Amino acid sequence: MFDLFFSYVYRFLNRYLGVRRPLSDKEKTLAWMFSLYDFNYALSAIFVNVFLFRKNENFHAVGLFNLTQFAVIAPAFWVGGHLSKRFGNLLSYQLGFVFSALVFAATLVLRENATDHPCFLGLLAGLGIGFYFLGEHSLTLEMTTEGTRDYFLSLTTFFSSILCILGPALAGWLITAFGTSVSKLPGDSSSLMGYYLVFAIALVLYLVLTYKSFQFHAKPTHKGFYFWKVLTFKNNDDWNRLMGAQFILGLRGGIFWFVVGLLVFRVSHNEAVVGSYSMLANFLALLTSYGLSLWAKAENRWKGLWNSSWLMGLACVGLFFKINYLTLFIYAVLNATGGIWGQIVYGAFSFRILEKAREAKSKRIEYLAVREFPLALGRCMGLSALLAGQAYFGETGLRAVLLLFGFIHMGVFLFLPNNKEGEIVSTQLEKA
Repeated sequence: MFDLFFSYVYRFLNRYLGVRRPLSDKEKTLAWMFSLYDFNYALSAIFVNVFLFRKNENFHAVGLFNLTQFAVIAPAFWVGGHLSKRFGNLLSYQLGFVFSALVFAATLVLRENATDHPCFLGLLAGLGIGFYFLGEHSLTLEMTTEGTRDYFLSLTTFFSSILCILGPALAGWLITAFGTSVSKLPGDSSSLMGYYLVFAIALVLYLVLTYKSFQFHAKPTHKGFYFWKVLTFKNNDDWNRLMGAQFILGLRGGIFWFVVGLLVFRVSHNEAVVGSYSMLANFLALLTSYGLSLWAKAENRWKGLWNSSWLMGLACVGLFFKINYLTLFIYAVLNATGGIWGQIVYGAFSFRILEKAREAKSKRIEYLAVREFPLALGRCMGLSALLAGQAYFGETGLRAVLLLFGFIHMGVFLFLPNNKEGEIVSTQLEKA
């Protein structure tokens, strides 16, 4: 069913929207699997955080959930790397679906008591994310080349955005239609029925993806996993600088991964508004990713990274002065555009640096695992700063942290190597 749907979407893009390059059948299948995962994440992830937040309306349970999740993602990459080198890259990809499904299975079993077990849920979620993205990154590196990677990432993001526009709005509508908002009396589980329905849908979709993944075939490699060797490589300057950039991005990501959705809920006390807000952000991401599918080239990376970084920073200025509908709307417009732009450009940039690193051809999995550790450290430190600022300085501390860490990703320019020469070579390869 999904193969048929995406074949029609791809034909539409090819005929009316200027898509220039063909995708193989395998690439199309992986594109819709990537997109369906993103849809499921958009459908459910933000409401897991709201579900944990709504009971007491403080950041304690949500903070523990996300802090545990961030701490587990990097070790999951390490374990997934061992498994991938021994049994093939596909195993890590499949385990990502399995552990993501377990998050919602556990929530449906625990029901309203799930808020008492944020660390357990964070453990499962972190394993799911770590295993999944190691598999996705590995498959992306295998199926694309330096000359076409920007285009493939843009097109895949465009597919994802089409579905992600619907996900949050659908979830918000279901939650409000099958229950009521926080105005229900404490302990009344009927107000949570919409949440359970959304989580059940997410569980089913992860099981579908798990089943579909078994239609691919991966040969066991039976190779060693040289994590510590890659971590301690000498004369690997560009890669080491990229690790600094990863840490900087983690500082920002640890906060903005989840906090804006909670702020929208805190202002509105309405899950449908949260869903509509996320739908707006994803619609803007759709427009941005389509534009980049036509414009994205290796020689445009530095310009794109610079412009997107300013958009992401300016998005947070209004939140420092007041958190209301207007400032949250401005954040959605600027951050959705800048965020997806920066994600695509930085992703292509980092893959290029990875491919030029020492022994990268034989140790791609190790490099993917290594780069998660500074990212995880940054996320944990960023989230800790948010929790500390809010705990000790209240609302003023919260807003100050949002402004400071809203601009902190600009520090990546201190670490990223100057790849102007490499971009010219990449352009020549693409034209050839």
